[in-house]
Amino acid sequence: MKELTFQAAAKINLYLDILGRRSDGHHEIESIVQSVRLYDKIILRLKGREIKIRCTHPEVPLDEQNTCYRAAEILLTVLGMRQGLEIEIQKNIPIGSGLGGGSADAAATLIGMRKLFQIDIPFSDLSKLALELGSDVPFCLLGGTALVRGRGEKIIPLPLLKNGWFILVDPGISISTSWVYSRLQGKLTKKRLDIKLIKELIKKEGMRGVSKFPLYNKLEEVVIERFPTLRDIKAKLIEAGATGALMTGSGSTIFAVAEDEERVKSILGRLGRKVRVYAVQATDKSVKEA
Repeated sequence: MKELTFQAAAKINLYLDILGRRSDGHHEIESIVQSVRLYDKIILRLKGREIKIRCTHPEVPLDEQNTCYRAAEILLTVLGMRQGLEIEIQKNIPIGSGLGGGSADAAATLIGMRKLFQIDIPFSDLSKLALELGSDVPFCLLGGTALVRGRGEKIIPLPLLKNGWFILVDPGISISTSWVYSRLQGKLTKKRLDIKLIKELIKKEGMRGVSKFPLYNKLEEVVIERFPTLRDIKAKLIEAGATGALMTGSGSTIFAVAEDEERVKSILGRLGRKVRVYAVQATDKSVKEA
């Protein structure tokens, strides 16, 4: 086995609250995260004696700044292996969009290396390494529908969302996560999520249940203040017939909830072609072998 190919799914935050700043400098979050069927492709090849990144997207770093590079480096270091690896990244998930593309790619690298090298490493240990790469990476190892707490390490699976659609609108604005969090000072909130209610709504009603609990993202307030065009996109999606709309992660992608394909077609027809739009469904996995 010298080459493996994986698909790495984007994620959206159906709910995201920032509860406070931790003693380690990271923020305490509470979020409902969902994997969706928009994928990057990651190809791993045993090659040479070094880690090498290949990607044609001009904004993807090809060195130690790349999350896939760091994922490979940290796992090889822990295992004490001196093995070369070529990682080819075929980008479809917009960069700097809040859709977690870099985190999903890193998760795919960890999972792919475990299979490619036939490593017997417990998933719990892999998850600890994932957290060193970023707060979204542990979730991206699992995917599906989950409540995420702490700085991203506490993951509680929720009933899987079935049927229904999400419409993702990418306004083409790349936003720095660190910039967004730096603007949060004095704007932190108290815990407000009734997770029992949300579990029941998702379990009993699926996507209809999603439209009944309050879509919320604390980071949206900061980003919309700087980029008011996102508020206009949200308003247009609701006007076009979406049952809810919200910015995901630290932005700038706005997603909307649509309960069936007919509603999706109607909304897309009213949006026009001025922005990049994806119609996607939920998936129960973040990383799968292609």
